[in-house]
Amino acid sequence: MNTTQNEFQIDAEPMVDAKQAACALRLPLYWFADPKMRAKHRIPHYLLGGLVRFRMNELSTWAAHSSAAGDSDTQADQSKGVSHDGL
Repeated sequence: MNTTQNEFQIDAEPMVDAKQAACALRLPLYWFADPKMRAKHRIPHYLLGGLVRFRMNELSTWAAHSSAAGDSDTQADQSKGVSHDGL
């Protein structure tokens, strides 16, 4: 019985809120706070009562495989008129 309890403790990861997720991934807060944006970008999340929570390991995997997460900086820079010279 202790092995099951220990396995659970090893696998347990604290959940973060939308603000913490946005800061960690350097993405817009509204992507994590707005249900339509979460669905559009297929962001992994959990609904706990009235709260939305995220697991950082799942978000990291999502960001690595999602073109939306990688393009956000480029889109933001283009909207500001910033160009990248590769320098």
